[in-house]
Amino acid sequence: MRQLRAVGLAAVLTAFLIPLAAGAQEIPRDAYLSFVPLEVPAVFRQTRESEVLHLYGDRDDPGYRDADLDGIDDRRAEVLRSLAVRFAPLLVMNSTAVPLDLRKVTSQEGGFPLNIDTWIVDRPGGRLAETESLDLFAGPSDPCTAAELAAGTPKVDCRLLWLLDEYDPEAPASAPERTSARRPGERMFQVLWADYPGRSAADWHSIYRDPENDQLPARFRDRVKAYVHPFVRRADSSGSPAGLELVLQYWFFYPWNDGGNDHLGDWEHINVIVAPQAAVTRPQTEEEIRAILAGAHGGASDAESPLVIRRIDYYFHNKVWTLDFAMPNAYAPRTAWESEVRRASEAGLDGKWAWQVIRRRAWADDAETRVNTHPIAWIGGDNKGLDQLLSAPGGTNRDSHGTYLMPGLYKDIGATGASENLEVHFDHREFWKAEEAERARWTQSWKRGGVVDLARPDRLELLPDVERIAPLAAESPEVRADWAWFLLPVRFGYPAIESPFAGVVSHAETGNLAVFGPSFSAGWNRTGATEGFATYDPRKVPRLFPLDWQDNFLNSWGWLNLTAPTIAMLPPIDFLWRIVAAPFRTAMQNQDPTFYPEERLPLRYLGLEVGYSHMSYPEEAYGELLINERQFDEILANLLLYPLINGSDSTALEDLPDVVEPGTSAFFLVSLYIGDRFVTENSLRHSRSDIGFTAKYSDIPPLEVRGDLNFWEYAGSFRYDLTTGALRVFPRAGYGLSWYRIEDLSANGERFEEPDSNWIRQPSFFDNLLPNTWHAGAGGEWIVLRNRAIPPRGIDLSIRADVTWYTNKLGLDLEDIPVERLLELGLSVEELPRNRWVGRTEFRLGGTISF
Repeated sequence: MRQLRAVGLAAVLTAFLIPLAAGAQEIPRDAYLSFVPLEVPAVFRQTRESEVLHLYGDRDDPGYRDADLDGIDDRRAEVLRSLAVRFAPLLVMNSTAVPLDLRKVTSQEGGFPLNIDTWIVDRPGGRLAETESLDLFAGPSDPCTAAELAAGTPKVDCRLLWLLDEYDPEAPASAPERTSARRPGERMFQVLWADYPGRSAADWHSIYRDPENDQLPARFRDRVKAYVHPFVRRADSSGSPAGLELVLQYWFFYPWNDGGNDHLGDWEHINVIVAPQAAVTRPQTEEEIRAILAGAHGGASDAESPLVIRRIDYYFHNKVWTLDFAMPNAYAPRTAWESEVRRASEAGLDGKWAWQVIRRRAWADDAETRVNTHPIAWIGGDNKGLDQLLSAPGGTNRDSHGTYLMPGLYKDIGATGASENLEVHFDHREFWKAEEAERARWTQSWKRGGVVDLARPDRLELLPDVERIAPLAAESPEVRADWAWFLLPVRFGYPAIESPFAGVVSHAETGNLAVFGPSFSAGWNRTGATEGFATYDPRKVPRLFPLDWQDNFLNSWGWLNLTAPTIAMLPPIDFLWRIVAAPFRTAMQNQDPTFYPEERLPLRYLGLEVGYSHMSYPEEAYGELLINERQFDEILANLLLYPLINGSDSTALEDLPDVVEPGTSAFFLVSLYIGDRFVTENSLRHSRSDIGFTAKYSDIPPLEVRGDLNFWEYAGSFRYDLTTGALRVFPRAGYGLSWYRIEDLSANGERFEEPDSNWIRQPSFFDNLLPNTWHAGAGGEWIVLRNRAIPPRGIDLSIRADVTWYTNKLGLDLEDIPVERLLELGLSVEELPRNRWVGRTEFRLGGTISF
């Protein structure tokens, strides 16, 4: 159903939405509320383990110092910063977009405007009652006094104090946060947002991409930054002393998102769970975590047990894919690791290819003598979704800001089954092996194929928990100005912009809204899957066959994807493109894998079927094929001369019934599966059957005119499985080419001088290539053997039967036929042959082998 809905939706998009998209306007400030959910997200607390272990330092310790007022003890900050650098990722650029310093990338250079829109929510869409804009950086220059705060002065610092009080996570001052009771028409709702330049993909490309060299403009290159949030979590609920993990969350801020959905502001992140190499296969004890926080295991020179990566969580959109370096232990000697992999495979765990990726990522060199502590992550996905049909050709939707673990096509990670493709290749071992000047070729390119090296203190900033900053913000104007974005429920960008499917549901997130900050994300202080991120545990499928209609989309084609990429999915072009041309595509195209979520893994990709076909031809229609320009004269001569030679003056023609026997033959069919329900089919059938007529006379034996109907037919069909179990019921319909002729025609056993007629509608390179036959039918398939293994290991066997009705024009050419002679034989005008539409019915029974 999903595939048919997609096709139908594409038609709607093409007919109606493309003109709208071409003239889309910015959503006015007094109208955006209908897109925004009427709720304020809650900030996420620190973990109990971070609190108990004083992750950011013990304020009651006499030696506690926090000179820079970031909520972190200065000595502890040195350790955490060292860890952040040690495990900082290398970001492989699949676009020109890179994570930036949110404070520097604003609509006004040098300032940080915070906008406050107050709405009265007393009717659909609300009423914008008041707007306000604060330059946060102006606050520290004019601190607020207690008297000014009580008087409600509009000073920036006073307004910040008021906002922090209003949205205090423990005791908010605002009435809507305290109680739901209110008078009619009194409900107020505020939207806080920080502005960033641009309101559309065209704006963002002009700002953040140099058109001359397709690179990130030079003015942004010193603004690259990642925000690092360390926390400690309990790895299990057993209460075991060895049950803790140290996690480094790397948060990436992008001022815009141009992917399947467009919006301003985007926060993405990855988790790096670290552990001493000697204890990587288990969680740590409190003593071990305290030792790490005190600086133990901190350097690679610690030969006994340096800190290494235990797991990495890659988050993209609302999915998370986890790489586990500990099971099997990627740091064990290779022979021991191979034994673990073998045992895991024998236990039924299907992750061998992923374990090989992990093993390679764990080491910086081919000899496996140097541990690699830097996660490799790809940023910037090329969208492959229906929204492409709303874009003009020219290359858009290439700046979607998930964080991926390798190149490939990631299926079903967006709306309407959208996918994202990453094509840039990078080998970290080659990178670390290269000389510094050669590595600069990657790190200074600032375009697709470049690498952002975050392992620099100037590109990393520590983010503590909110509880560490809030008390400081209550006391210091500088902290309020610097950390308001972190403490308040601020949307990072204009709240709502035009985007595909935006506003389908009022006051709901449909992908066009500016996002909130990290501490308001469901991923904050969490690892793996959460309520906002579902597990993405895919199976790797070869890129040999496109699996969905959207897989053929080209990112730079926009609505032109309705042409060649769509036509490539139609029979018989799909057979030529996906099967015949497969070796050429394999040699010429990128063959990165396709990743499919296990629960959505297609059952089959390619099916080969052979079986028995029984085609019933209506005698009164197909008998008219005998009336053709090559054989008509002999047929007419036999009809006239036979009674003259063998009969008498009283001999009369009593009946002239046509004879057309059913065509029974083998048929061959190739099925190409698109998802789990939609199938395109290419079938070929060739049959021979008796055709002719019997002239019955009053007093002499009948005249038997017989020949072979040599019938060829190609059919391209679309099939949709209504059920998805072992028994599948389906309708099917499509088009095709049918061509035929009469051969070996004889009269009472005496062969005609022209035994063979001309071919009717025979296709050639220049003629009769368009469909001339149409069909519709239904059937059922029983999958006897079902195997979901990845090809070529997984083979399915099934039995199928269907009934199909075909219709086509006979293709008669009566131009040179003396029709008046037929009238002389006694035929009425209604009985005269003509080039009309005729129908026939086919029953098929076959067996399919598929994988």
